[in-house]
Amino acid sequence: MSSSENYIFTRSYQRSMTSDSGILENKDVIESVTYFDGLGRAKQQVGIKATPTKKDVITHIGYDAFGRQALEYLPYGSSQNRG
Repeated sequence: MSSSENYIFTRSYQRSMTSDSGILENKDVIESVTYFDGLGRAKQQVGIKATPTKKDVITHIGYDAFGRQALEYLPYGSSQNRG
C-alpha cells in the first residue's frame, strides 16, 4: 500500500478471536483495501488474497467528466501471489 494514497483497509474476521494472532489460514479473515481519489470517490477496490491461489482480486471504478460513475470493469486477479 502506498502512503500517498487515501485508502480504507478492512478486515472481517470469520470466527471469534481475541487478537489477530488467531489468524491461522486465509479463510479465517477477509481483507480488502478501497482506494479513493482526491474527491473522496472510490477508484479501486482490492480483495486481498481473495482467490483460491491467494491472488488479489482488483476492481477498477471509472468516472466521467461530471464525476458520475460511468464505467464498471469486471474484477480481475493480480498476476502475483501474496505470501
